Amino acid sequence: MNYQQNEEQERFCLQCGHLLSGRVDQKYCNDNCRNLAGRLKRRKEKWNEPLFISQVNNILKRNYQIIERLLLHEKPRKVSRSFLLEFGFDFRYHTSTLVTKNGTYYFCYCYGWRELEDGKFLLVENDDQANI
Repeated sequence: MNYQQNEEQERFCLQCGHLLSGRVDQKYCNDNCRNLAGRLKRRKEKWNEPLFISQVNNILKRNYQIIERLLLHEKPRKVSRSFLLEFGFDFRYHTSTLVTKNGTYYFCYCYGWRELEDGKFLLVENDDQANI
């Protein structure tokens, strides 16, 4: 393979514009320019998605982390609504539901909850609910 630059072809770094020398398939002059170009590309891609998508994803992530922490030492676990709300839990957002003879479970990926008759919530883990 011919990796040397032909002398009549001038190539420039796609990020900073410096003259490139060396391999003909080289796009950036150094790792800093390559990394910066990648970060800017990802940022641009993220900006093109509607704001509500990242907001919903953040709420789902927070709900997941809350239940994950609460189930760390005790599975399943009963907690009150106010206890979950103190941590910032949002009952409106979930990724799936599971209807059983005992009632309906709402899941954020593999962690879920079901409201009990006494107003408390049963927190559970079910890895099958995370499979898409």
